[in-house]
Amino acid sequence: MPRTVTVRVPASSANLGPGFDVLALALDLYLSVEARESGKTTIEWDGEGAGEVPLDRRNLLVRAAQEPFDGWSRPLEGIELRVSNEIPIGRGLGSSAAAIVAGIVVGARLRVVRMSTQRILELAFPLEGHGDNLAAALYGGFCIAGIGNGGVRVHRLDWPSRWRPVLFIPSQLSPTHEARRLVPRRPAREDAVFNLGRVAEWVLACMTRDRSLVASAMQDRLHQPGRAHAYPYLVDTIDAAIEAGALGAALSGAGGSVIAVADRNLAEVGKAMVRAARSHGIKGRLATPKGAAAGAL
Repeated sequence: MPRTVTVRVPASSANLGPGFDVLALALDLYLSVEARESGKTTIEWDGEGAGEVPLDRRNLLVRAAQEPFDGWSRPLEGIELRVSNEIPIGRGLGSSAAAIVAGIVVGARLRVVRMSTQRILELAFPLEGHGDNLAAALYGGFCIAGIGNGGVRVHRLDWPSRWRPVLFIPSQLSPTHEARRLVPRRPAREDAVFNLGRVAEWVLACMTRDRSLVASAMQDRLHQPGRAHAYPYLVDTIDAAIEAGALGAALSGAGGSVIAVADRNLAEVGKAMVRAARSHGIKGRLATPKGAAAGAL
């Protein structure tokens, strides 16, 4: 009987304000996959994305289980996948990174190939194109993804357990590719300096558990001003969260979810975010996951 392998990968919220393509937080919403090699590829999909994702070889899980191994390991004739997914698709919560990581882990385990976390990251990077969500999906916690010499170097910090993400998740799909085009290729020097300072504050806030730093640490002048054209509710939703007691708030990844960080009054913060988004005609739902301490398992 063919061997069965399993993997569970967390969602993630990238950027967290100033850390464009650098910072990400793992969230305890999970993509869970059970797989075995087969004569053909079949996929049973339950949860988020059901009815939306392709259930054939075009599926990102299947591609990630095959393409990174081309030329150096044997191809899999087919894969039977049973998927349970808690990560909203196309909402800025790391669904593609989770699928890529899960696919590579499945591909390695089915081939009985031992692979380090760093090697998985190296294989995943070309499929994802940026390292922040991948880092959080693999390592858990609060991650810093540094790019150099064509690779990714990850530094992981423990996320303060008292700090809870509050997510406003819009009902509509996010224009992710459009949102990336709205980021300036040549930011003004003062904006780059502003963001560098805020990223440093984020690291300090996380290391010292200093809640007073979070509001400043989540400010951004690099990617959110442009992306606010794609998400006209963004600024008001951030402001509403902070006025309701959040420590800080920002666009999650390329959007359109908005993430607030709070250590009290989670319900009030969430309700304020929903009201602000609805004032712009945007419906959505709330989630208050914890930070995920562990990455892919």
